[in-house]
Amino acid sequence: MFEKEQGDCLYKTSCLNCGSSKARQVFGYDGNKPDDSYCFACDTYFKPDGDTSPPIQTEIYKANTMKDLQSIKDLPILAIPDRGIDVSTCEAYRVRCSVSEQDGDTITHIYSPDTKKGELVGYESKQVQDKIFSSMGDRKGVLDLWGSHLAAKCSGNKLFITEGRLDAMALFQTIIELTPEKQKQFKPSVVSLTKGCTSAVKDLMNNRELLAKYKEVILCFDQDDAGHKATKDVLKVFPMCKVAMLPLKDANAMLLAGRKKELYQATVWDSCVVRQGEVVDVHDFIENAMTKPKMGISFPWPTVTKACFGIRPHTQHCIGAAPKIGKTDHQHQLVHHLVYNEKVKVGMFDLENSPVKTAKKLASKEMKKDVTRPDIVYEDIELRDTLMSLDGKVRFYDRGASRDWDDIRIAIEEMHLLDGINIFIIDPITALISKHTSSEANDRLNEIMTDSSDLVAKFPITLFFYSHVNPKPKTSTPHEKGARVYSSEFTGSRAMEKWSHYGHGISRDRTDECPPERKNISEFYMLFDRDFGQSYTCDVYFDEQTVTYLEPTKGYNY
Repeated sequence: MFEKEQGDCLYKTSCLNCGSSKARQVFGYDGNKPDDSYCFACDTYFKPDGDTSPPIQTEIYKANTMKDLQSIKDLPILAIPDRGIDVSTCEAYRVRCSVSEQDGDTITHIYSPDTKKGELVGYESKQVQDKIFSSMGDRKGVLDLWGSHLAAKCSGNKLFITEGRLDAMALFQTIIELTPEKQKQFKPSVVSLTKGCTSAVKDLMNNRELLAKYKEVILCFDQDDAGHKATKDVLKVFPMCKVAMLPLKDANAMLLAGRKKELYQATVWDSCVVRQGEVVDVHDFIENAMTKPKMGISFPWPTVTKACFGIRPHTQHCIGAAPKIGKTDHQHQLVHHLVYNEKVKVGMFDLENSPVKTAKKLASKEMKKDVTRPDIVYEDIELRDTLMSLDGKVRFYDRGASRDWDDIRIAIEEMHLLDGINIFIIDPITALISKHTSSEANDRLNEIMTDSSDLVAKFPITLFFYSHVNPKPKTSTPHEKGARVYSSEFTGSRAMEKWSHYGHGISRDRTDECPPERKNISEFYMLFDRDFGQSYTCDVYFDEQTVTYLEPTKGYNY
């Protein structure tokens, strides 16, 4: 028998080994008194306070953990009478129990296994008397949906997903019991979320390959506010899922109440697709409507921030400029500002350049020198450290994978739901229609912009589309001489203006005839604002040495 399972985290504190401010978690066991602790930054295990022996490095800690896991595997598989779960169901889900040392009969802890790609990595422990949950083993990262090992062996075209583990067992047991005798050979596929309803979307996104194997996926979450919210969140990402509505809180409550037939009917036969938000009354959204609007996070340029009220969620912007005017530098400075100043993550879809080149351009902004040029001197360690400062803060899309919007949309959803990224850069949007004929391109672009509009309405994200513009008529001043961009010049202009909230233009005179004092001056301006009808125009100075757009322009007083 192992000495003790990992207890509840009492608080987070600094690490005595690596100095990290909050990576060390202190766990409690007996009476919730601080006991041992573990630093997730340097993988070091610390013994209880007062124990002066050296800390245990990760290899020893992991070895002890595996020893503890084996100790749990040696525990018996028992029925759980107070939850109505029989021994065969516990055997199917590999659930084990420890019993009281006093009477040798009363179940004190229930241990349910967690797996990664089918391999045992840890257990969730439930202390029966006090209903305290704890865990042990390596439960970080992506876990299989609980019960996936069993689902893989089951048959049928339906996958049932419950919120809790006992609910999964209760539903599995009920379906087996009430399935007609001639169909008894078909075992139901019933799984549970791994870490409760708050991680529902993330759990299912991480296990979407399993969901894809079934014709029907039925959600059977708890009938409370948290469960209803989780159901709605999942349906935003997986609208094809059906929903089972129960008269009691959850499947296990139905089993304990002796209402097995109702549970069977509600899940196996009465589950249905729920239409979300097609017709609503004021009371359905009154709380959202009462929320006071807030400023978004800033742009690198104060004038743009003021005009747009910052970068706000549920919004998409389109930015247009002629070739060689500065569209790419605008994009890179925006991302640099968001990462280093606003401390937010960004997803980049640079469809014209490799992730390597894009990352080096971003590093150039931080190093204030263009490290993509062969004539620029820099230290290798400086570049390496700067590039690594972007790691985990900017996710890059490899343009070699696909330039199809459908694939990009999936990548956006994954980055948002799994990585917590809310701001995305797509440059240029014309790359998404490069394989289409002229007659097809506008129709496809309208489809893309309509779809992207649905995407920003569904999720609290912001999309920035960068676009090439069509040349000016020969009778007009060309863009390269500083002529302004108009929204009608955007490729697929009707779709861009119809579905984007904001349109921005960039102009600069890059001819030899340009006056010296204007040579590095670009003009940023609003083309349209569908939200508030605002406008702005500002001059920005491009400092070639630091590869940075400055506003106010060089020579102005800040």
